[in-house]
Amino acid sequence: MGVEERLQELLAEQAGSATVSMRELNQKTRAVIDRVIKERIALTVTDRGRPIAEIHPVSQKVGLDRLEELGLLEQRGKPFEADWEPVQLDFTLGEWLEEERGEDRLERVMADLRALDSTHAGKGEGDE
Repeated sequence: MGVEERLQELLAEQAGSATVSMRELNQKTRAVIDRVIKERIALTVTDRGRPIAEIHPVSQKVGLDRLEELGLLEQRGKPFEADWEPVQLDFTLGEWLEEERGEDRLERVMADLRALDSTHAGKGEGDE
């Protein structure tokens, strides 16, 4: 059984299930919707006795809270809370970034490229 099918099954179990005919839904739409909201139940819409659709209340929970509510996720223990102490540095983040992105870095990259080119040029001479 896939996750989507399991989710639909859990929704039906959680909310309870009842049926409403297409005719009743057409004639009493507001009353049917009010019932779904008030009783927090899922209604299966039938057409000539054959199920064709479902109407169910929308959960106010989203994301992980919704998965936990449906039993698809279980929280184990309390989330880790780190008590970090700030570290004092002798430079700012901006200074560090400037140094990393600065001309010095560009010069190192260019030197690496020149070294790579000379290595490839040396290999090419002996191959002929």
